[in-house]
Amino acid sequence: MKADFSRATFDQARHYRSVRMQQGRVQMDADFNEQQDILNRRIEIETRDSLGPVAVPLDNPGFALTPNGSDLNISAGRLYVDGLLCDNPAPTTVANQPDLPDTASPVLPTNASLLPLPPKGVKASDIAGVVVFNNAGNAVAPADGIYLAYLEAWQRHLSPLDLPLDDTSMREVALGGPDTCTREKTVWQVKLLRAADLNTALTCLSEIAPWKTLTATADGRLAARAEASIPPKTPCQLPPEAGYRLLENHLYRVEIHDDGSVTGKARYKWSRDNGSIVSRVVRWLDDPIANEFEVASIGRDDVLAITAGCWVEFVDDSHELLGQPGPLVQVLRTEGNVVIVDLATRIGHALDATLFPANPRVRRWDGVADLKPVAIANANSGWDEMAQDGIELKFAPGTYRIGDYWLIPARTATANIEWPREAGKAAFVAPAGVLRAFARLALLEFKAGVWTSQATDCRPLFPSLTELTQLHYVGGDGQSVKTNPADTPAQIALPSPLQVGVANGQFPVAGAKVRFTVSDGLLPNGTKVEEVDTLADGVASIAWSLASDPAKPLQHASAELLVAGQVVPGRYLPVHFSAQLALASGVAYDPSNCADLLAAQAYTVQEAIDTLCKRTQGGGCCVTVGLAGEFETLDLALRTLLADDRRDICICLLPGNHNLSDSLSLSGTARQRISIHGAGPASRLVLKNQDFKFDHFAALILENFTIVGSGDPHSISLTRCQELRLSKLDIAGISAVGSSVLQIAGSRRLTIEGCRIIAVATEDGNARVKFVVERVPSLIQYAKALGPNFNLDDSRNDAAEAIIAISAAERKQLVGEINALLRGNDLALLTAREQRDLRALSVALGRASSTAALAKAIGQLAESLHAATPAFALALDDTDDASLINNRLYGRITLFGESDATAAFTADQMKRVSEAIKAGAVILDDSGSLVLERNVLQGVRISAKALKKVIDSAQGSLPTWHDLRVTDNRIDSEDDHYPGFNCAFNGNTLEPQGDVGVLLSNQAKVIGNFAHNDFRLFVIGDNPESFGNGGLSVLAL
Repeated sequence: MKADFSRATFDQARHYRSVRMQQGRVQMDADFNEQQDILNRRIEIETRDSLGPVAVPLDNPGFALTPNGSDLNISAGRLYVDGLLCDNPAPTTVANQPDLPDTASPVLPTNASLLPLPPKGVKASDIAGVVVFNNAGNAVAPADGIYLAYLEAWQRHLSPLDLPLDDTSMREVALGGPDTCTREKTVWQVKLLRAADLNTALTCLSEIAPWKTLTATADGRLAARAEASIPPKTPCQLPPEAGYRLLENHLYRVEIHDDGSVTGKARYKWSRDNGSIVSRVVRWLDDPIANEFEVASIGRDDVLAITAGCWVEFVDDSHELLGQPGPLVQVLRTEGNVVIVDLATRIGHALDATLFPANPRVRRWDGVADLKPVAIANANSGWDEMAQDGIELKFAPGTYRIGDYWLIPARTATANIEWPREAGKAAFVAPAGVLRAFARLALLEFKAGVWTSQATDCRPLFPSLTELTQLHYVGGDGQSVKTNPADTPAQIALPSPLQVGVANGQFPVAGAKVRFTVSDGLLPNGTKVEEVDTLADGVASIAWSLASDPAKPLQHASAELLVAGQVVPGRYLPVHFSAQLALASGVAYDPSNCADLLAAQAYTVQEAIDTLCKRTQGGGCCVTVGLAGEFETLDLALRTLLADDRRDICICLLPGNHNLSDSLSLSGTARQRISIHGAGPASRLVLKNQDFKFDHFAALILENFTIVGSGDPHSISLTRCQELRLSKLDIAGISAVGSSVLQIAGSRRLTIEGCRIIAVATEDGNARVKFVVERVPSLIQYAKALGPNFNLDDSRNDAAEAIIAISAAERKQLVGEINALLRGNDLALLTAREQRDLRALSVALGRASSTAALAKAIGQLAESLHAATPAFALALDDTDDASLINNRLYGRITLFGESDATAAFTADQMKRVSEAIKAGAVILDDSGSLVLERNVLQGVRISAKALKKVIDSAQGSLPTWHDLRVTDNRIDSEDDHYPGFNCAFNGNTLEPQGDVGVLLSNQAKVIGNFAHNDFRLFVIGDNPESFGNGGLSVLAL
């Protein structure tokens, strides 16, 4: 705002609502202008808060861009950006928009923030459409690419001299055309910046680097000061050492002339009179004298005039509309209205008249200086005085833009300036303007000299407040009704009505008319179309009866809001409903787990039921085995189905005991899959000295039944089954060295989950049980619960219930016998584990514990009495990925081979192996993964076959899992082996009677294990990470 103002007093931080005029008071321009600024801010903030940063009204959507060859059409209408109203009254084009010079290019150059001035000699007739200027100054097409079209809006201050010579709209000619008020105009310009190459995926929300740079707020700040010692007594008296030294009141303007992008050097210019002294140029330089030109008026008086020593800036409408600074030259002298300048002082481009085609003018400035920002922290350095006026300036480091300005009122009455202060010092203040607002309009594609139809509209549209009425879904969609094909009426009513609501904002609209239309069936009026009025709650409801036609299982309806009884296309969105007949033929079925239905291609429930109805026996997806099943025995069923070359076999073991007619030893193919499941504990398969072997199947699934082996040790052998899953099985059998109850080898994926595997050792002669019972004779009647088969039956609970029922005296006698054993000479013949569990049983008896607690104590004692004789539950070999989760294994797990009687690692052997691994003589041959999680374990050992060479010669390779996870298990054994290249041993509860064992690992983490006594866990091959392990000592060898 370069006008003759006294000062600018508006400060939004003061929250003033209005300015009130008083009678008989002096009228000041600042008061009048502040009132307008208060009103402007209120309107703009209110608009922005209501509509958002950018908004376009639906009923008058302006600034839509459409391709027009090499140009772009701009639609008429309005747009609001940062609260400013941008109004385009008539359609135009980007090349011919009203507030952009007709010779300017609207394409923003790379790394620029302002459009460039047109080259010398360019005429509007030379330009067709959107162009850029090459280095030779010729108009050419922009480079191919994706362009972001945007609108830039700003306030242009206009005085009568800024209007064309024949425009007297600001002057009252009846009074002789005096200079009175000025105007502010909202200037909008549609510009383009190249956002990306062709075929780049961009949206209106994409972050575009040039756009981010363009719209970033400049953070440069200025501080000003004029220190005065003692205020003067009269306005004409200068105090000693005064700050502001002039005798007139002034409104200083400091403005950034060049940010370094024009002449290569950042400069600012300043004026004592807000840059308001301006005059039209009536005769240009070099006409005939090179450094002489003539203006319409030199000024109003000797002070407010162009004088020797000042600077003048040559500008015209093109410079101002493009935001470009004009050239500055210093005035040597004036003769009337003739100004003689020193051309050697010129700053900026050439003073060629062709570069100033529209209303050329000159503006007086009192000084020009280089912009030299200095750190704020340097309080006493970096201050520059403006001439000898006593006012000092200091620019803070930051970014500045051409046109940024600050206003500094200076008053002789105080010999000071009006400037904000912080902590008693001059504050650093952001520029007062020029404030610019930006809005994305569209993403456009320019290719081969034309704008293509590939355009994305970025304008956010909004309706007027009276057009916020909406039709909303309330209820009734997605219903279904059952039909009876044998006796069905033509229509079947849905259980609930279709409902929609009409609201304006949050308020329901009563009496609105809604039209319902159905594709099939009937509405209450007996047709397919009916109109309904909304009630007081804004809801319109209607009943719908579906057509009972199986050929039309899915039927549709819609609701539309009417205006004056008609549907207005594009005004309101309709609401759609669907409903269906509940037919079995419309419900999908997956037969992949049922070979019969898969072969029949039964992919709907109707087809599946029809197929099952055609079966002559059995039922369901699986072949049944049992007394009432399709086959009497499992081995007969499997042999029959495999002989029929069935690839997918599903067998259900019916409740009851199952026997094999002969040993079961099957070999399949890589394309055959078998699934055998039962009814939980109610389905029991008894193996009487019989084999149970499966070899070479694509998949084998055994789940939810019990397998009990009797007689001599016979391993259940599952080999080369690529996918093997055992779930919710109880497996019990006799084990011996070299014959684990369950042998698994050659699987790619193994899952054992929720199973109980009970191994009974052949060598267990009940010697320890006899030893205890002889010394605690009251336990004789409960000896079965302590025998080797205690896990196979319910004898523990039976014994607990029997003990609960005895008299207090009998229980006291039993406790006394146990305590006598624990205090007697035979105590040394008991293992520590046996002593612990005898004490626990004594405590449980003395406390009159519950049946469950007593049964647990009996079971723990039984486990202790048989712990000395190893049993072998599982042998696991040559398996890629194995997971054992939530199982109970009563017996040892043997890895990489079958069970054996090899003794535990000795300290010397562990040391030799550790040294051999570190020396490279023994390598960890790792593959696959093993997960042991939430299990109860009674031993994990590597087989002698896998360990022999490493133990004997400290050379060779040691098989390990690549990933071993041992987490959240209860481990009751000692001297175990945990081989894993990457090993996690976490969260386990450890209850061994000696050292836990050894980890063989390249990287191990032992964290958060529970050990209530002092145990040791040795680690070979790695310095492990350990933390929070209770009494467990982790020792690296």
